[in-house]
Amino acid sequence: MLLTLHTEGYFDACHHLENYKGACANKHGHTYKVEVWVKGKSTDLDEAGIMWDFGKLKKILKDFDHCDLNDYMKTSKDEFTDCNSTAENLSMIVYNILSNTDDHLKFKVRLYEQIAPKESYCEYGDW
Repeated sequence: MLLTLHTEGYFDACHHLENYKGACANKHGHTYKVEVWVKGKSTDLDEAGIMWDFGKLKKILKDFDHCDLNDYMKTSKDEFTDCNSTAENLSMIVYNILSNTDDHLKFKVRLYEQIAPKESYCEYGDW
């Protein structure tokens, strides 16, 4: 039987977009919202009956909270080193961290760059 979990978390960070003509080329901040869906099988449950610990998202987002995302991208140890801190790249980073940690599960990540006054997001994942 298939199981799907959902959780969300928030972090505050600043960034600017390089090689971009517009206001976002200047340093500015956002309150980001990250939603994660985790898909697995009932056979993936551990002895406590847990397929995936919701606290894992909180640990990931702790690295982003109150940082300059451009600095984070410069020190990233994966293919995103020196990439722009766009919603697309950030959602793929979160996805890669999740899928590399628990490669037997499937993930979908939705990252909102701004939650008010409008919601705009990027999704990335296995379905």
